Amino acid sequence: MPTKGLLSLESVIDRRPLTVSPDTLVIDAIAMMGKAKSSCVLPSLKIPPEAVLMSEARASSVFVVDGLHLLGVFTHTDAIRIIASEINLAEVKIASVMTQPSIALTESDIESDTENIFTALLILRQHQIRHLPVVDVQKQVVGVITLESIRQALPLDELIKSQPLIEAMTASVIQAPATASALSLAQLMAEHQVNCVVLTEETSELSSIQDSKLQPKPLSEANVQTSKSASHRYANETQNVRPTPTLTIPLNAVGIVIERDIIDLQALSLDLSQIQAFRVMNAPVLSLSPSDSVLVALWEMQQHQVQRVVVSDNGRDLLGIVTQTSFLQTLDLTQISTAVERLQQSITQFEAESSVPPHNETLEPQGQESPAELLEQLERNRLLTTIALRIHQSLNLDEILNTAVAEVRQFLQTDRVIIYRFNPDLSGTVVVESVAEGWQPALSSTIHDNCFGKNYAQSYKKGRIQVTEDIYTAGLTQCHIDILALYDIRGSLVVPILQGEHLWGLLCAYHCSGPRRWREFEIDLLKQLSTQVAIAIQQSELYQQVQAELAERKRAEEQLKASLKEKEVLLKEIHHRVKNNLQIISSLLKLQSAYTKEEQVLGMFKDSQNRIRSMALIHEKLYQSKDLSRIDFAEYIHDLARNLLRSYKASSQAITLKTTVNKITLNIDTAIPCGLIINELMSNSLKHAFPTPSEDNEICINIYSSGNHQFILSVSDNGIGFPTDLDFRNTESLGLELVCTLTEQLDGTIELDSSKGTSFNITFSEIGNIGRHK
Repeated sequence: MPTKGLLSLESVIDRRPLTVSPDTLVIDAIAMMGKAKSSCVLPSLKIPPEAVLMSEARASSVFVVDGLHLLGVFTHTDAIRIIASEINLAEVKIASVMTQPSIALTESDIESDTENIFTALLILRQHQIRHLPVVDVQKQVVGVITLESIRQALPLDELIKSQPLIEAMTASVIQAPATASALSLAQLMAEHQVNCVVLTEETSELSSIQDSKLQPKPLSEANVQTSKSASHRYANETQNVRPTPTLTIPLNAVGIVIERDIIDLQALSLDLSQIQAFRVMNAPVLSLSPSDSVLVALWEMQQHQVQRVVVSDNGRDLLGIVTQTSFLQTLDLTQISTAVERLQQSITQFEAESSVPPHNETLEPQGQESPAELLEQLERNRLLTTIALRIHQSLNLDEILNTAVAEVRQFLQTDRVIIYRFNPDLSGTVVVESVAEGWQPALSSTIHDNCFGKNYAQSYKKGRIQVTEDIYTAGLTQCHIDILALYDIRGSLVVPILQGEHLWGLLCAYHCSGPRRWREFEIDLLKQLSTQVAIAIQQSELYQQVQAELAERKRAEEQLKASLKEKEVLLKEIHHRVKNNLQIISSLLKLQSAYTKEEQVLGMFKDSQNRIRSMALIHEKLYQSKDLSRIDFAEYIHDLARNLLRSYKASSQAITLKTTVNKITLNIDTAIPCGLIINELMSNSLKHAFPTPSEDNEICINIYSSGNHQFILSVSDNGIGFPTDLDFRNTESLGLELVCTLTEQLDGTIELDSSKGTSFNITFSEIGNIGRHK
């Protein structure tokens, strides 16, 4: 038979079985089984799932031997049966409760060409046992064969990925309340000959369970149900393989208790009748549809690190239980044998074809490239040029990556090319894919591969390239084989996509129709393309970063504009209110002046009113201005002068006002004192310069910039002139005192010219030195 290599019995023997003497107490045997399991599953050891499965299988039985001569076997099932009987295990010797082995294989059977794995599997099925001892010619135990060891040796992924769970499940589901005692569950397992119980609870009682206040219920309250009839509804349904099914939690199913949980409690010498089941259950309960494939179920069990899932109808009716090995007990042996034989034939054919050099290779002189190789090199260079050109021409990463996988698949003539991106937890998603017709798409699939992070991530970060001709002969871990088989992969070529020391993702070329021997130039091509893809990713991420920064800056600018607009409105409102308040003060002074008839007092009121109006006018101009920090001083002087002429209308009827003001803007700190200076000097001219009205009388106001943010203000008249015996810097006149004080405030100088009337010339700088001459 061509499958001899894959089906050798030697490959499925565990040669380290647990053994005890006939006088061993049952309680000690159970403790030994518990220690054997716990010593092999420390998380820090990073043991792959298949190794954990094997250790648990070894710990599920002990062989009773006299010397090394096999007398019997004691399994988890036997332990549950004894526990359920409530006898004192510390007083019972294992020889009195062991099971006589119904059959055993001898080493001569193993060496025979007529016996293989299927022989052992058939025996396990026929005798409904889970442990098949292997003995030598002296009947001494040398090993054990289990369903778990057969599962690891048989490459059945091609078969079980197309088998629905309805065909592989154990169709008997035993249920019990979550508040039942651990002892009652042991009794249920023994009565119904099952290795697990599904715990259920009504919604109204779940909170009580969580509060841990319920007392154990007697066994009579246990709700024992079987679901064989429900499974018949799905027996003839067709199914489609879905590598990423949606896991559900069955209605009212809160956990599962297995044989091992009960045995571990017993090993601690606890009173099982006083321990409620929900305290030791495995939760949550994972559920799959009956149409999901067996391979999907195995993969989900590995990812969630559980030993079984339930099969349910839309999360409601519990139809069956699926374990890591249940399909070996339920699937047709002929189907299994055919699948393995086909796989062996495929491997044999591939190895035979790979060992024969191509026909044209013998025709070409050594050291010269054949025409076909030259064409391949030209096509490879064209592909690299195309991808590089697209990277420089486009910032659309999706477009670049989709082009890359499509071109690569076409060039390599393979079935599937993907780019896979990692998440921080080393799970990942297929972001782009090119797949040949007839193969199941993997695009957008999210894969949580526990094996990858432990076994491959660090080496990929260092630039490792994985070349796999056939997943079944490459020495991959079973969990890795399972995920590849979900996507029909037989041969794979994987190169990392690196961003510095960061592992961004993988560029993967997959052959699905059979094994494939990857050539050196194909490996080199994918390696160069991964570099180009890394450049494209970096370029796109930088572009996206710039776009994000620009968007953030634009948003900040919009916020700033809105904030400035709010402040502008607020500031205008302040200027408006200040102007109104100053006008109110002016009006109050006017009202107050009505209560006096003394000319001197009336003059003081008028001067105060004019000063206040000059300041109010500043705020009015700012309120009306678009620039709230500066005012048009030329316009301001014209309005101020007109107000003063109206104020002194009796004395100003024959006076001509001339102003020469360039386009000058001043800030408010400079404009207010400058306006007050003009107010005082012009008021003095109106009051004292022209005792006799004449059409020649005139007042001139000039202001201009002298450069370097300095200004010259001149207020003059052609009147009778300033008294020669009066020092304007030392006078009792409040107006002139204000002029001198305000000039100092402007850090300026003031000069008086009395040669032709009176002329005050003031040189000053804008406060803050931010003057602007237009």
